Amino acid sequence: MNRLQTKFLGVDFKNPIVTSSGCFGFGLEYRDYFDPNVLGGIVVKGLTMEPRDGNYGTRIAETPGGMLNCVGLENPGIDYFETHILKDMKEAGIIDPAKVEIVALENAASVAGVLLTSGCVIVDNDSNKQNMLY
Repeated sequence: MNRLQTKFLGVDFKNPIVTSSGCFGFGLEYRDYFDPNVLGGIVVKGLTMEPRDGNYGTRIAETPGGMLNCVGLENPGIDYFETHILKDMKEAGIIDPAKVEIVALENAASVAGVLLTSGCVIVDNDSNKQNMLY
């Protein structure tokens, strides 16, 4: 047994070393410099439904206390990710598709359970509509 093997939130990792969101892209960008398969996991950069160019102008500014960023979630969108990047990640052995599916289903069931058992209001944020679900 691998001494570094870790279980976190029901998911098995070969070690506890994972990247921070956005700092490692999708893992494919670093293959020429580093084998992403030695990591326990990769937290991919943020995705939106539609592609986003991110913010224009200065995105990172150094301050006396650290840095500020205003990147704006530049990303290719979920459709491109699913049809191109995810396929490449699977082929490179970076991800295990079975684990992705299991965790996605568990998360969806968890969110559905919270919505069914809480007294929250879901509001459509379109100013031309007055739709509310309880």
